[in-house]
Amino acid sequence: MSYAVLSVPDFALHALRRSDPELCGQAVALVAGEGRKARVAAASPEARGIVPGLAAALAMSRCPGIVFRRRDPAAEVEAHRLLLGAAFTLSPRVESTCGGCCTVDLRGADPARTEALMRLVAVELAGTGLPARIGAGATPLLASYAARCAEPVLVVRDPRDFLAPLPLAFADPAPAQAEILRGWGIATLGGLTALPKAEVGRRLGSEGVLLWERAAGETLRVLRLVEPARSFAAEWAYEPPVESIEPLFFKLRRFAERVALELRGAGFVAEKLSLTLLLEDETDHRREFRLPEPGADVEGWMRVLNAHLGTVRTEARVAGVRLVAAPARPPEKQDGLFDAGLRDPASFWENIARIAAIVGDDRVGTPALADTHRPDAFVLERPSEAVTPSVEAPVHPPCGPTLRRFRPPWPVRVVCDAGSPCRLEGGRLEGDVRAALGPWRSAGDWWKPQAWAVETWQVELAGGGVYQIACMDAGWCVEGILD
Repeated sequence: MSYAVLSVPDFALHALRRSDPELCGQAVALVAGEGRKARVAAASPEARGIVPGLAAALAMSRCPGIVFRRRDPAAEVEAHRLLLGAAFTLSPRVESTCGGCCTVDLRGADPARTEALMRLVAVELAGTGLPARIGAGATPLLASYAARCAEPVLVVRDPRDFLAPLPLAFADPAPAQAEILRGWGIATLGGLTALPKAEVGRRLGSEGVLLWERAAGETLRVLRLVEPARSFAAEWAYEPPVESIEPLFFKLRRFAERVALELRGAGFVAEKLSLTLLLEDETDHRREFRLPEPGADVEGWMRVLNAHLGTVRTEARVAGVRLVAAPARPPEKQDGLFDAGLRDPASFWENIARIAAIVGDDRVGTPALADTHRPDAFVLERPSEAVTPSVEAPVHPPCGPTLRRFRPPWPVRVVCDAGSPCRLEGGRLEGDVRAALGPWRSAGDWWKPQAWAVETWQVELAGGGVYQIACMDAGWCVEGILD
């Protein structure tokens, strides 16, 4: 098993159906030609009795309600990019052979693991609306023969037994060659390869030798390799624009499936998603989602995106959508031996993402002290999956009174005498100051527009109680009580 071929029969039809939600479950036929010369090029399984080459008028009489469509080049390009992304998950050496067909160089890969991976890829592609067939063999030609016979995966281990019963048409003989071989009574590849190659060449010339080699699956060629995707984005337009969010969901999933496969094929995951709704009035609605857990899980992406779209109200109709995934290397971590982890990490990160889609990414996380002297300054960090053991208490416990902070601080008016507080008035605390200790002054971020400065005092009131007060830009406040 040195090569594999991923092929989608009736590729143009399946590409069209996966791009249009109205065609799901419908009898659909692709037509070519105009007027009375219109003929069926391909038909969906629901269109019973309709075969390629049938006149469109006759197909309509045989299958009432059949939907006629023409090829959609944009849908085919998108579907082929999806197929390429799936091919790159098998190997970094991929050829874009033709529309709906890719050839993969598997030399050096583990056969058992690769075969299992091919079966997973076939199931995944079928779930995205592309029923691909995957064949593997010693040569690209043999792999292509296997793909045509696969249901949905076929690995050729004995070429002779596999090729023998196949029709001669697999080797693509010229009409004159087919007529001569039919006169010889040869209808299969095995029947042709049973003849000596030299004798076939003597009677049919060099073209006959090439035909014999194709029938034996011996033809070798150099693959025209393509580069994996470097940008992971999708953009599409609606004509006419849509008035509700519901029509976005179907195509959003289709494009997310392709972007996720391209990420995996290039060895990346997404650390954040960017969604832009292009509105009819030439404005846009943009939102960025930082994924708590980097990955390429389409279901997780869709739950986050759908939770946000369910809350969106725009002033104009949606004319287009753009989805961009920011790539990152897959995270590698090793938890500690005694760390306690989450029982269901997937559900945890999904809920975190859904909350962030509603309230904003900057409002979700675990609070941590900021590296600054600014009082009460904190930042939100990404929650940890593992709960580390608690830190042991210090040998010598802290001494002195404890400051019990008020949340939020109490606003107060302070009367000063010679720069020292002498009375507190207004708000929830009033009284004369018996003793005052301070001030302690601190400031920071003077190089930023959000510079801060604070002056802190500890005061004892005549009525009892020791409090900590502070003077900031917004005025005086009581930060807490000392006890």
